[in-house]
Amino acid sequence: MFVLLRFFFLLLLLSACAPITVHTGRSAALNLAGPPPDVVILSVSGRCGPPCSAPRDNWDYLSSRGTLDAVADAVAAAGLTVQVAGYASNAAVQFDSLQVQAPQRGFGALLADFERLKNGWLKGPTPPRVVLLGHSQGVAWLHYLTRVYPEVTFALQIDLDGICTAWRADHAAGIRGLPVPPDGLPSAISACDSLSVPGVPLLARGSLISKDVVWPNVAVNLEVQSKRLPARTNGSGLLINYLFDLSRNARLDGSAAGIQTYVSAREDHSAVSYPGSDALNWVLARIRPMAQDWKAQQPAIPASLVPAAAPATSPPGLPETTPAAP
Repeated sequence: MFVLLRFFFLLLLLSACAPITVHTGRSAALNLAGPPPDVVILSVSGRCGPPCSAPRDNWDYLSSRGTLDAVADAVAAAGLTVQVAGYASNAAVQFDSLQVQAPQRGFGALLADFERLKNGWLKGPTPPRVVLLGHSQGVAWLHYLTRVYPEVTFALQIDLDGICTAWRADHAAGIRGLPVPPDGLPSAISACDSLSVPGVPLLARGSLISKDVVWPNVAVNLEVQSKRLPARTNGSGLLINYLFDLSRNARLDGSAAGIQTYVSAREDHSAVSYPGSDALNWVLARIRPMAQDWKAQQPAIPASLVPAAAPATSPPGLPETTPAAP
């Protein structure tokens, strides 16, 4: 066991020292200055692994890994237009991560973008559906977002093994710089506080952490949890999982309405966030028919937005004619 632990920490050290290559996503980037797409997908990645310095070194790995692209592709396969934006687990608008040596956008940037989205496209004649994708600490940020925007409907929220580890230690200082929420709503520091929820098992003392509460304005929630027992994956991943989400999501009334949960039997906390994983394949298999339903439910384009037809004219070289009198 001691040898295994030494190997585990050596692996963490070597992986943290190796340079990380950042890949640019293929999906259309969020462009709030242009016409709205059918669907907007916003993602927040989680906490970097030791010995990095979180939250300074956190970064947007869901975009770089292709996870955000995979979700966008599943939606686009139904014939819907999609735009995406990825953010890192940090309260700042923008910061420099030494992990990737590239500027990163944090929750402050997400708030600014979402305000523009809410006051622009979502008030237009053809508002896009909003989809949220989070991993680890990113789940906590996004559940908080849905809580402080109760007037906005979120079509889908995807939670990949939500974790609150080191939440206050990481983010208390940065959150003080965020705008004060309106109408007495709580600060983002509460994103990992407990809430009383009826029907929760006694082991949880009748409460759930806020990142496990699905708010009423979220139509559908797909929740993934990583393995509990030692098991090898068919690819990358640790034999012994060091972090995992134990609490199933629930609504405020204790129900599981609109919530589906999948526990991956062989993938660790990190592995569930990669394209090709059992966990993400489960998510994509549920997104595809959902996106087809969204496509079928799309309203016809308002007449005011359809270009007027050009007046009919005689073919070139022929004289104009007038109809004969009745």
